[in-house]
Amino acid sequence: MSENQFSIAYYSKILELAKDQGYKAVTLNEFVRLGCPKIGHLIIRHDLDKSPITLKPVLDAERKVDIRSTTFVRVAGSEYNFLSYPCFKILKDAEADGFEIGLHSNFVEFSTIMNLDPILVLQNEVSILKSFFNVSGIATHRDINYMYNSLPVLESQFNWHILKDQLKLNYQAYSQDIMNSTQYVNEGLNPHLCWRSKAPEHYFSEKKSIYLLTHSHWWY
Repeated sequence: MSENQFSIAYYSKILELAKDQGYKAVTLNEFVRLGCPKIGHLIIRHDLDKSPITLKPVLDAERKVDIRSTTFVRVAGSEYNFLSYPCFKILKDAEADGFEIGLHSNFVEFSTIMNLDPILVLQNEVSILKSFFNVSGIATHRDINYMYNSLPVLESQFNWHILKDQLKLNYQAYSQDIMNSTQYVNEGLNPHLCWRSKAPEHYFSEKKSIYLLTHSHWWY
């Protein structure tokens, strides 16, 4: 496999190899419900930052091998409208097929720029997305310029304990329970697109649970 050619064909081979190695693919919400098992599980997470039409080929590759993943969707400050006809259909069809939809938010950035209360922004984002999907989790978003970071607000145990109950969410995607139970693997720019550590297939023989994050706009 060519590790730095981020094609759907390469992605499909990763999925097939994971299944061949005996990995059980789960959504993030399933992983949390199972108690964050440290062995033999594969979490696949997609952060839908832009170009939502690119998500469908990725999900179709997962459908072919009976794998279900979690997609985090932007609401405030997004480059796309998740309620547009093509985007909404992709997401709604995915949820109907057993895929998970979550919130991808940079509520601190949006509230700072727009002079709003950050917690109110987050509450409204969750409420809007929950009007259309069964939302159990949140993953914070940061743009490439890293202008503001919402994660420290969620990582505060006091804040998350309160927010989790207020928002009726089960998890935030960078919780220590999840991260400490998995090998985290993601792609990114350094300066060109590459795996930030090893490619996911290099970890399969270790049997440790893997947390794979991808961004569909980089896959072709």
